[in-house]
Amino acid sequence: MINYQQNLPEDFECRQQGASLKRKQTLNDAFNAFVTSSPSINGDAEHYEQLGFPGFASFTKALAHNSIGLVEQSSYESLLTAIQQGTQEAFEEVQLGGGVRLLTNPLNAYSFQLLGNDAHGARIAAAPKFASCNTAIDMVERYWMALARDIRFDQYAHSQLIADACEDLNNLGFEQQFAFQCLPDTIFRGPYEGCDVGPHVSQFLLQDFQFGNQPIRQLQRYPRERLDYLTDFETWSKVNNGEIDPTGSDIIDGTRYITTLRDGGQWVHLDFPHQAGLWATIILLGLKTNIADASPYANGDITSSRAFGSLGGPDITLQSVLAGVSALKHAWFQKWGVHQRLRPEVYAQRLELFRRGALGNYPDSPLNNDKFNGLFGEGADVWRNTNVLDRILKHNQQQNLAQSRGDQSGTWLLPMAFPEGSPTHPSYPGGHSAFVAAAATIAKAFFADGEFFHPKVPVDHGQQLGDFRGPTLTIHGELNKLIANVTLFRDGAGMNWRTDGTVSGWNAAFDRQGNGIETGGNLLGEKMAISILRDIKRTYREEVGTFEFRDLGGNLIQI
Repeated sequence: MINYQQNLPEDFECRQQGASLKRKQTLNDAFNAFVTSSPSINGDAEHYEQLGFPGFASFTKALAHNSIGLVEQSSYESLLTAIQQGTQEAFEEVQLGGGVRLLTNPLNAYSFQLLGNDAHGARIAAAPKFASCNTAIDMVERYWMALARDIRFDQYAHSQLIADACEDLNNLGFEQQFAFQCLPDTIFRGPYEGCDVGPHVSQFLLQDFQFGNQPIRQLQRYPRERLDYLTDFETWSKVNNGEIDPTGSDIIDGTRYITTLRDGGQWVHLDFPHQAGLWATIILLGLKTNIADASPYANGDITSSRAFGSLGGPDITLQSVLAGVSALKHAWFQKWGVHQRLRPEVYAQRLELFRRGALGNYPDSPLNNDKFNGLFGEGADVWRNTNVLDRILKHNQQQNLAQSRGDQSGTWLLPMAFPEGSPTHPSYPGGHSAFVAAAATIAKAFFADGEFFHPKVPVDHGQQLGDFRGPTLTIHGELNKLIANVTLFRDGAGMNWRTDGTVSGWNAAFDRQGNGIETGGNLLGEKMAISILRDIKRTYREEVGTFEFRDLGGNLIQI
């Protein structure tokens, strides 16, 4: 006769000891990975304070600003004090600009983590300097992306504007800064393996799938074409103080698959932070993609049972979401606690100040004076050699006339995709770039690489999906493309710099073979996910083999 009391799986005191040991091992790994040296910063805050322009090259959105959009010193200092103290009480004392928008969750920068590495122990290279050639060329790309928002990706090869953008960026030295040449089939794409293969948009943002019993078509509401925001100085200034552009709103014209940068911008405008990674995982599960050989259920070591709560669908989807949310903590520490980088919309406003002679310069020659050279440094020559500013002036003139805004002769302001402009948190590194890389890295670890069968491409102006017939797409390549899409769609909307997410710029000699990635949220999120994989691996009862995949730099990762 079976003694059911004695048939319990283990001695609970032994279990307690085992659980304690696992926690200590995880603690030791996180402790050993914690970097205690000070993070690298680019020195912009101190430099511009010495020049007599405190906050000129730093994040100040939603703070109080003067009539020309420069931050009030007392307001700026109240933010710096709060960042230094890192307490709820200190942030309550920050002097805001009186608008409806508040700072976005700065206290998250000080959160602790009990899974994976702690956010404060991670390091990325300093953001490129405001006055660098890299930042100027990055900004030129932001302008061209804004001008190209309504061009369908499948029309890039036939677009004169895209040809002009490629020529301008290449002439300025884009390849020297970002290590690939701008061509119609590479422009506005990511630098990782798979990003420039096949359709511009990743299969994970196109494929229809089943979410439980619900069929999901990845049609999305798309905003009105040729409608941008913050193109006049008065509105820009109000938004900079925390208001929202009153001249318009997100006007929706229908639904379609992502076919333009504006569509992509809307996707990353309203997505949930874990959505891209979760969708990708569910699609891979639905396609019955091979689970990585690390799983004993996949490699044949376990034949009497199947995966579920461990190494199965519920587990994999949860780890994807968890990695993404954890990566946000890492990004928020870097944003608020370290770099406080300004957004591209503010850099453009600094250019506009010179165009209108608001900084004591002569507006008849705004780019050729000592003050401009002093504030924009190496970037000054970039602005004297690009033709994009003339295009932006005309574009904004048309926007302001059409929307009955001020400045109907045009401005150099960055046309924004959303009426609120950029978020009320610093730019570097990009939050989207961090959480999507973390989630996609989890997917790479759990799902084997191989051909992505039955790929699709938008047809009929994005209303339907058709079969893609072209080069072979791979699962991990499309995951890399997903990372780049979500990252660069934020750039295309005017939210972020390229260096916030994908490439290292002046910090390292990145190339398309994957050498030298040092900056941005993609790398930060990837490292966070790797630390989570390290920790969760020891929690399984199954004998899990080695998680093996290529990182964004093309290096083999084994966990």
